[in-house]
Amino acid sequence: MQAFNILIGGEAGQGLVSIGNILIKAIAKTGWHLFAIQDYESRIRGGHNFIRIRVANKPVFCGERAIDLLVALDDVSLSVHADELKEQAIVIYDPTLVEVPAAANYIGIKYAEVAANLGQPAIMANAAAAGAAWALLSDDLIAVETVLSEVFKNKGQDIVDGNIQCARAGFNIVRSRFNPQVQLEKPEQCESFMVIKGNEALPCGALAAGLKFMSAYPMTPSTGVTEFIALHSEQCGVVMEQAEDEIAAVNMVIGAAFCGVRAMTATSGGGFALMTEALGLAGSAEIPIVVIDAQRPGPSTGLPTRTEQGDLLFAVYGGSGDFPRAVLAPGDVEEAFYVMGTAFNLAEKYQMPVIVLSDQYLADSYQTVASLDPTKIKINRGDIVTETESTVDYLRYRFTESGISPRLYPGVGEGLVVSAGDEHDEAGHLIEDAHIRTKMMQKRMQKLNAAAAEALEPVIYGNTKPELMLIGWGSTKGVIREAVDLLSAQGCAAMAIHLPQVYPLSTKLREYWEMPSKKVIIENNYSGQLQKLLSMELSVTPDFWIRKYDGRPFFAQEIVDQLVGGEANGRKGEI
Repeated sequence: MQAFNILIGGEAGQGLVSIGNILIKAIAKTGWHLFAIQDYESRIRGGHNFIRIRVANKPVFCGERAIDLLVALDDVSLSVHADELKEQAIVIYDPTLVEVPAAANYIGIKYAEVAANLGQPAIMANAAAAGAAWALLSDDLIAVETVLSEVFKNKGQDIVDGNIQCARAGFNIVRSRFNPQVQLEKPEQCESFMVIKGNEALPCGALAAGLKFMSAYPMTPSTGVTEFIALHSEQCGVVMEQAEDEIAAVNMVIGAAFCGVRAMTATSGGGFALMTEALGLAGSAEIPIVVIDAQRPGPSTGLPTRTEQGDLLFAVYGGSGDFPRAVLAPGDVEEAFYVMGTAFNLAEKYQMPVIVLSDQYLADSYQTVASLDPTKIKINRGDIVTETESTVDYLRYRFTESGISPRLYPGVGEGLVVSAGDEHDEAGHLIEDAHIRTKMMQKRMQKLNAAAAEALEPVIYGNTKPELMLIGWGSTKGVIREAVDLLSAQGCAAMAIHLPQVYPLSTKLREYWEMPSKKVIIENNYSGQLQKLLSMELSVTPDFWIRKYDGRPFFAQEIVDQLVGGEANGRKGEI
């Protein structure tokens, strides 16, 4: 695979997001694949923010630390990322903002001056920077000009032309001063890809699955899900309500789901903690809801704009008492889209809450995909009582062999739907009878047996007779896949096992675990939550583990270094 790694760094408010978005869209239009991740601080202005863009001629599933091109909008970008520059890396900088040593691979461009010389406002300096960066990727500026035309078409032709002029000026400066050789071959066939991030793929999947109500309170890094639904709510016939807090949000969702519509909320760890009591209500009253938890480092406020996989055990076991639930953990944008259909189907079929674990890395990562097909999401609303059946003697919690009671929407037919958070009998009326309590608990919990039988199977990649088995969940999927490729290139037979569903676990996982190989569990948290979960559920222990909990995602090379040059024969590894 040929790849070219770009890093754009600067302070919040300097326009690095605008530069990055222009490049990301142009890359996809050219037919290259990409993976891009934003790294930003929890502030509106200042601080050190950056965007990594990995461009490749084949599908790419994670970022890479080594940099081919650094676009430095401030001094900090040079000092922080100096040790990441490849030997032949190019640095494009603004001499009015950054001081650098004289070197052939350092190109100084005064972006605002470029715009001013063309009679354009300073804000168009971003287009000049994008054009300069594009000179390292392509011999022409067609894709960038197309993107600028699309982005600014509603602002008038003068704005479009001004941005294109600035982009051309930046492009020509790099070409005339450096005359670089294009680093990445263009695809033979220019196929335009969809560029989508996790916080877009998740709500898109929810809409395809029939979402009709959402309520949420903004909390980074889940807010993008809420914004996406709000933006498209009228077009898609969805009611979107911003609640006063997370407790109100989840209870509104429970009310909507009780009335028969597919409903969800989205939050992060702190907000999810506030939802715990209501989650138990959904479990006790057997009301199907979906909760997206976009994880970030805790405890408390933690690192609001960073990533971590710290809520796994909380999602699986959190709440007062025992009640059934499912926990899904998509690993990339494509899986995020399709797993939402599974989430709503599981929720309604088994009449229980379903939690979808995302994190900042997945939420804010852009990836190219060929297409996402909504018709592949099939809707299963479970065992529903219709108005054509007799509902006079309807029992909402009727004991059944499967534990699933036929569900009646309130107002349909003549039946009375009674639900409660207190323990109840088959009709929904409150009880304290020991015998009925025991039967009702058994009824609810036995649904997990059927849910486990249809759990999403592990996704495997690599050698089917491995010496080394790398096991992860959620957003580590792509980086573990690349680590397997790197290990294979070094002669190590390796297999990746990704768990898109972490509870209840697929029975297939035990089959893989029993294969003769060394097992390594890789996760973004301190305590090894997947390792603990597998120990509790399967009574297994890995040979080795690798964990990272500094708020940043893994790089594949970090994993390989731990396995090859680290403590490969021990029982721990920390990055």
